[in-house]
Parts: sequence; structure tokens; C-alpha cells
Amino acid sequence: MNGLNTDIPYRLMSSDERLRWWTGQWRRIIPAAVTLGLTLVLTMPVFSTGAALPQLGLLSVFVWAMFQPGLMPPWLAFLLGLVADVLLGLPLGINACLFPLTALFVQNFEARFGHHVYGFDWLMLGAVALAYAVLAWQFLHFAGNDAALWVLLLQWMTTVAAYPVVVALCASLQRRFLGSSV
Repeated sequence: MNGLNTDIPYRLMSSDERLRWWTGQWRRIIPAAVTLGLTLVLTMPVFSTGAALPQLGLLSVFVWAMFQPGLMPPWLAFLLGLVADVLLGLPLGINACLFPLTALFVQNFEARFGHHVYGFDWLMLGAVALAYAVLAWQFLHFAGNDAALWVLLLQWMTTVAAYPVVVALCASLQRRFLGSSV
């Protein structure tokens, strides 16, 4: 690991060792950067008559909470949800509430039941994304925005359909930059 002994406490490191330690930490921001990047994709102009784009931020939080739960803690999902609310023009708190709930659910589910087959994970995402759509609809209604439920259900279907693409992206980034575990 760059010739750095990680057993030495930070305060006992020399200035060169501290610099190498800090420059070696850039990999830890990959899940957050990917989630922000996928959220930014949703702000691109698309000519459509509804919410046909998948909820890529939710997908990214879900996948990273499965792959690298230490790099997608609920507090980080909360911050990413706040940024997503601002970028997407939603009332503050919708994604900020639902992203950390998703991270908590996935981490607790994985800790209790362990890893499973890909199809089961996809099915679990379908249930989480459906709960996300219904809760987002309720939160929007509470905030005074009468969004149609069918629009959010359409977004749910595209979110479930986009799952393999986001998993492939996150898995390739994990293999390339993070290794098997961090």
C-alpha cells in the first residue's frame, strides 16, 4: 500500500507518511462521486412527457450499500439525498429521508441474511424502489405537490429496468479502484 505502514497511529506518522495516507484515501469518495454523477445525469434535458428516467441516485445508494457498506453509510446517503433534492428541484427532505433509509435497510438486510443471488437482489431492489415511489408520492403530496402516482410508478419501472446497468458500472469501478474490499 504505497509503502505505508497502516498499523502506525496517525499522530505518530511522519509528514511524508501522512501525505501518502491522505493521497491514498481518494478511493473512498468513489461511491459518493458515482451517486452524485448519476444524480447529475437526471438533470440533463430530456424531452419526455413524464418521469420516464430511472431514479439513478437511489439505485447507486442501493448498490453501493450492498457492495461497500462501509463507504455508503446512512449519514453520507443523507447528504447525497440533500444534494439530489436540490439538483432535482424537489422539496428538501424527500431524498434526504429516503436515501439513508435505503442504505440502512440494505445494510441490515445484508448483515442479517448475507449475500444472495443476483436475481434476488434485483427483486429486493424492486420492492425497495416501489416503497420509495409510494413514500415519495406521499411526501410530495404532504409538501403540496399533487404528483400523479402513475408517474412515479412509471419511474419505478424504469428504475428496476436500469438496475443491471448501474450494477455493472459500480462493479467495474469497484474491481478497478477498490478491490474486493476496503
